[in-house]
Amino acid sequence: MTEKARRRGLGSRTESDQTGPADPGHPGGETGGMLAMVLTTGRETRLERRPVPTPRDDQVLVDIDLCGICGSDLDAPDLGEVYLGGFIMGHEPAGRIARVGRDVSGWRVGQRVAINPNGDTCGVCEACRSGRWNHCIPATMERAVGLQADGGLAAHVAVSPKTLHALPDEMGRVESGWVEPAAVALRAVLAAGELSGRSALVVGGGPIGQLCCRLARHYGAARVWLSEPSAERRRYAEASQADRAFDPTVEAADIERLKADVVLECSGSEPGIRSSVAAARPEGTVVVVGGGRAGLDPIAILIKELRVLGSFTYADEFPEVIALLADGALQVADLTSEIASIDGAPTAFERLRDASTMKILVAPNGP
Repeated sequence: MTEKARRRGLGSRTESDQTGPADPGHPGGETGGMLAMVLTTGRETRLERRPVPTPRDDQVLVDIDLCGICGSDLDAPDLGEVYLGGFIMGHEPAGRIARVGRDVSGWRVGQRVAINPNGDTCGVCEACRSGRWNHCIPATMERAVGLQADGGLAAHVAVSPKTLHALPDEMGRVESGWVEPAAVALRAVLAAGELSGRSALVVGGGPIGQLCCRLARHYGAARVWLSEPSAERRRYAEASQADRAFDPTVEAADIERLKADVVLECSGSEPGIRSSVAAARPEGTVVVVGGGRAGLDPIAILIKELRVLGSFTYADEFPEVIALLADGALQVADLTSEIASIDGAPTAFERLRDASTMKILVAPNGP
């Protein structure tokens, strides 16, 4: 991470203002509570009215401006290991601080922030002590925002200040809603190693895949290819600086002949995983980003001597990716299909499930 990125990402932090409660009268936060997209204890996703949260003394209250819908949110009912029932969903939120707890310093009311949903780390486990915060079990598997604790698909959320990253004034509104997924993509691309002059195949053309294409090119990849079965999503390939977009349902043989130096598997599907291994060159690198349950082909990995890596969320990528989004080095506005109201969230879930759109951001306090 560069010093410039640290300066741009962290922004200026001043002493907290202890006043400024959220206004329960604005859209999404009516007096009778707030509309929220919830994963119920019965493993269904639906809108419910929930009370406006009251932050503890060690928390801040954030008014949510935008919150993206992640591909994993669509499968939340079937992902009981990480999505607990009964909580408000939404782990891609950005907004403004509305209230600061009396025990919190360094943050102020009105400050723009992005939330790292896995940022409430314990600080004492081996992973935290070694700087591998994405492997802190309490942060990722017990109290992650939008997965095991209330998240950002509602007008307000109360969070630990450890989850906050300040956003610079020059960052656009839409860009703020992309910080979390862009951090996922950045970690995956950096995990692949030096890309300058090399070839990269991205398997899966959803939001993470499109971001990976753009970041791979940003970090010097000489050739970038995209494999994606949806024609709607393949049409973004040129804007994502891919040299060619393949339809794996009819061009599987062409994909296997690529012999890519690096493959970024972003689909989480069994065909995608198998295609990734097949398309990698001998001694190439496969980075698994998609969260599917498909099996790898050990014989192919062995014979090719492939380097297969997992890339799980992010550790310290937020400041770097905030800088990339703020200065325009990473473009995302064209990938934003729609900004929906909170009452349109169920429809947005359905549209994303059938891949008929790219990325929908939800504005719980009104577009």
